[in-house]
Amino acid sequence: MKAQDTLCPYTVTIGIDWADSKHDVFERYLDGSICQHQIASAPEAVREWLWALRSRAKGGRVAIGLETSRGPLFHSLSQHVDWIDIFPINPQSLARYRQAFYPSRAKDDPVDSQLLEELIRSHPDRLRIYRPGPEMERKLDLLCQQRRKVIGMAVELENQLRATLKEYFPLAIDLCASNGLRNKLALDFLQRWPTYALLMKARPQTLRSFYYAHNARNQALIEARLARFSSSVPLTEDPAVIEPLSIVAKMLVCAIRAIERTVEQLQDKIATLFGQHPDHLLFENLPGAGKNLAPRLLCVFGSDRSRWPDAIAIQKYSGIAPVIERSGKSSWVHRRLFRPKFLCQTFHEFAGQSIHHSKWAAAFYERQRGKGKSHTCAIRALAFKWIRIIFRCWKSRKSYDETLYLRSIENQYKRSLKII
Repeated sequence: MKAQDTLCPYTVTIGIDWADSKHDVFERYLDGSICQHQIASAPEAVREWLWALRSRAKGGRVAIGLETSRGPLFHSLSQHVDWIDIFPINPQSLARYRQAFYPSRAKDDPVDSQLLEELIRSHPDRLRIYRPGPEMERKLDLLCQQRRKVIGMAVELENQLRATLKEYFPLAIDLCASNGLRNKLALDFLQRWPTYALLMKARPQTLRSFYYAHNARNQALIEARLARFSSSVPLTEDPAVIEPLSIVAKMLVCAIRAIERTVEQLQDKIATLFGQHPDHLLFENLPGAGKNLAPRLLCVFGSDRSRWPDAIAIQKYSGIAPVIERSGKSSWVHRRLFRPKFLCQTFHEFAGQSIHHSKWAAAFYERQRGKGKSHTCAIRALAFKWIRIIFRCWKSRKSYDETLYLRSIENQYKRSLKII
């Protein structure tokens, strides 16, 4: 057995550079033999290759390096973690590794597959192996991520709708968009009156009844809107402009309605799964977590208490913990550039919400701002502290108690005075 093999616990190490239509595969076996080939991206081709690979592995474990932690190929491979260890490699990590040997930075798929194999074979102890959690937690995590993406799509469509209305019917924005264009009032308004000409056929009392029917009963706001309606003039009366843009506006209204229904469906499924999880009380009691952030925080920690050895591991992995760089006599601190963005956003958003629901969090944020820190830096520092607190609650299976935590802060302060 070669010396390099004693360091590698795998019968076969494989690097795969995936693509839409084909995957470049580099296989290295325990006896030193190699095999470089391509497989089609079709599920049938991937399954056939896996069957042949398992036969060639002869019962040993297989390591596969991929430049992704999602996608069709990853989902296919993740069903075989009983005999395959998957190493999701950050594309930037592979790019830097490639640059060490190919300074030209020229990318070549077969070469990348070979470099991926070399990376996981030489440094398996430095790379993270994909460990699938329970089905409920994986489903909840994907539901939360998809909900966030769908809301992002809704925001983009809302911005497009606003831009379209500004070109031919800006009055509609003034009459229904005080809370945005994605609410039921705004969508119903634009579906009923998509153009200025149609709106002018309505009576003021019709508009008043419309607002009442949508639970908009602020009399001052209604009167201001009716006054704006009575004194308005059209931006343009050119049919060549109005007709095409109104068609687009109606399409955008329908698309936003469909997306909002999807968000509601996702939210219902998230609430159901979250309520069934045995640890849901630990996270829903966190100040400011609410129905949206509590499930996301649960997905970060999970139910396996051995998943995270300490709070520092979560702080580093999420990108909340800063990075210290040293060169010669210089040393500086900056945020982590490469991190799981959705996970990092979860802690940022929770820390921001906690300011409005926790006394100590609000005080900590104000102290950070008083030191000259930006809003983002102050929020990141607060998230750093929250991770330690949540980790302690998660590890001990005890819900967060604001009164108890404030008392502990007070006791720490008194002990520090005695030391001084």
